[in-house]
Amino acid sequence: MAEEKLSPPEMPYPWQGQQWDSLLRLHQNGRIPHAIMLNGPADVGKHQFAQALAQLVLCLDPLGGYGCGRCKSCRLLAAESHPDLLSVEPEEVGKAIKIDQIRATRDFVTKTSQQGGWKVAIIDPAEAMNVNAANALLKSLEEPSANTLLILICHRVSGVPATIRSRCRMIPFSVPSINQGLNWLTQVVASDNNPQWLLEQAGGKPLLALKLVEGDLLEQRANFDELLDQVASGSLSPVVAAEKCSRLNASELLEWLIGRVSSSIRTQLGDKASRPLFSYHDRLVTARREILGSSNPNLQLLWETLLLDWQTLRSSN
Repeated sequence: MAEEKLSPPEMPYPWQGQQWDSLLRLHQNGRIPHAIMLNGPADVGKHQFAQALAQLVLCLDPLGGYGCGRCKSCRLLAAESHPDLLSVEPEEVGKAIKIDQIRATRDFVTKTSQQGGWKVAIIDPAEAMNVNAANALLKSLEEPSANTLLILICHRVSGVPATIRSRCRMIPFSVPSINQGLNWLTQVVASDNNPQWLLEQAGGKPLLALKLVEGDLLEQRANFDELLDQVASGSLSPVVAAEKCSRLNASELLEWLIGRVSSSIRTQLGDKASRPLFSYHDRLVTARREILGSSNPNLQLLWETLLLDWQTLRSSN
């Protein structure tokens, strides 16, 4: 009989050791909270951490502080068919998590575990819940079922109602150190991709750096940078540029623009010329909040305003 092929256990990233050790101790002592919020920037590995934690909790025979990767539960997880794990995310990228999805989550956590152990629900990202969905989740947080773990992944903690945040154990994440990010990245991308340059382009976020290699994000970002330069020089109308931007992923473009402005702020820090940059940075953060929220702004008008301000800002420097 052929030996059964086992899947390796889910593991947190190397820069997540402190957060992992903290929750591992709680789990081993039977004191893991019923609701945890993993909060911090995107592309630092919070989803992977949530998957590893779910496997640890659902594993029938944890090994070395992680899921064993070989028990029935771990095999079901590897096949993405575990009946006691529920993943909740927007039905479309950039859209809201709806109340019906959270109602289904409430039904899931109140039912008996099909494998006789824990139930785990992962909500990613938590700030994508609209107001009604967030209110619907409160009951599950206020009246937790036994052996149930809710893991909320949050990229922007201010976008989650205080009533939700206050009922979760907050586990903060940050961008890893340059050495941590670079050590990992050099192991997963070819050296001719220039890992150090990629990490710089990704603002120190290792997973974003990896995305730049694996997809066409580098080309998209180069095209956006060229558009910004054309607007700044006056060779492209902000209105025409706004029409192009309104057809693309607004959240992604704003992240790139915020990163570019942040880099300029760091370069000019201490100089009076940086003050307008701070003001523009604040406006970009507000615009990002509007896009990620439920206000559904007019993207054409939003980009026209931002790009007109960008043109003014650049022409004054």
